[in-house]
Amino acid sequence: MKLTARDQQIFSAVMSLYCNGEGHPVASSKIAKQKGMAVCSATVRNAMARLEKVGLLYSPHTSAGRVPTDSGLKYWLDEYFALPQIANYWQPEQNQLVEFAHSLSQRFNVCCCVGLPQASSQLVFRVEVLAFDSSSWLVLLIDRAGQSQNICINKPRDDSDQHRYLFAAWMNTVFSQQTLIEGLHRMRAMAHSAPENCREQLAQWTKELHHQLGTDNSIVVGERYLYQGLDIEAELNIGVSFLHQVEDKLAFKNGLSVVLGVELSTLNVKQSVVLSVPYFHKGEYQSRFCVICPSNAPIEAIITQFSQITPLGA
Repeated sequence: MKLTARDQQIFSAVMSLYCNGEGHPVASSKIAKQKGMAVCSATVRNAMARLEKVGLLYSPHTSAGRVPTDSGLKYWLDEYFALPQIANYWQPEQNQLVEFAHSLSQRFNVCCCVGLPQASSQLVFRVEVLAFDSSSWLVLLIDRAGQSQNICINKPRDDSDQHRYLFAAWMNTVFSQQTLIEGLHRMRAMAHSAPENCREQLAQWTKELHHQLGTDNSIVVGERYLYQGLDIEAELNIGVSFLHQVEDKLAFKNGLSVVLGVELSTLNVKQSVVLSVPYFHKGEYQSRFCVICPSNAPIEAIITQFSQITPLGA
C-alpha cells in the first residue's frame, strides 16, 4: 500500500494518539495541534478520509474522529517498526521469562502467555523420591536453579523407607547432570542395576515419566487485564492451544511478530493484538512469549521493552 508522505505522517500520529491506553477516537483538530504538524484541520480531515477509503481508519459514528481498523493496526505495526530485528534470537533463562511476563503485565496492564521451556531439555541436578500418599511416590527432578518436574508414580509392593532411599539413590545415578530425555533413555539402559524390588514396575514408571514430561506447559499472567480491556464475558481459551495457533501463524518467523485476535480461533476478539517473540535454548527453538492486549494498549511502549532485549537475552 502506497501512502503519500503527509498521509503517512498523519496516520502515524493517529496511531500514536489512539494506542496510548485510552483508545479514544482521534479528532483532526488534535492532530493539527501536534508538534511538527504544519497543517490545518481541514488538511488533516482530507487525509483521514483518504486513509478511511483505503481501509486503515474508520469513524465509530459521525463526527467522532477516527480509530484504526484491524488492517490499519497491523499495517502500522508491520510498516512503521522494524519488528523482525527486535528481540532477534532471544535465549532467556526460565526465570527471566517469568519475571519479564510479570513486569510487562503489571507495568502496562496486559496479559502475557508464555510457553515454558520444553521439559525434555531440562538438565537435572538431583532427584528426590518422597512418600506422597498411600499408593504413590512423588519423584522430584530438580535442576540447579531449584526448578523441578514433579511426577507421581505407583508405589512398589515393598514401599519401605529403605527401598525408597535406594530407588532415589539409583535415580540420582541415572539422572545426575543429564537432560530429562537422556535420563529416561538411561533408565531403560540401566534397568538391570535398579533396586530389585523396583524392577517389576520400572518399565511402567519410565513410561509414566516419559508421558508426563512430554506434555506442553505454559503460564498466563494478567488475564484479568485482557477481560477488562476488551469488555468481554465469554471465557477465552488462552494457554497451550493458543500458543500452538500462534506458532502455526508465525512459523519460521524470528524477532517480534504481530497477529490480530480475529486471526486466532482461540481468541477471535476484534481490536485485540498479539505481540509474539520466539525464544531458544542452546540454539534450539523452545516456545513463544506472547503479549495479548487491546489495540488501544500502549503498544509502542511495550515494543520498546522488547527492543531492549539483547540477542542472547543477557
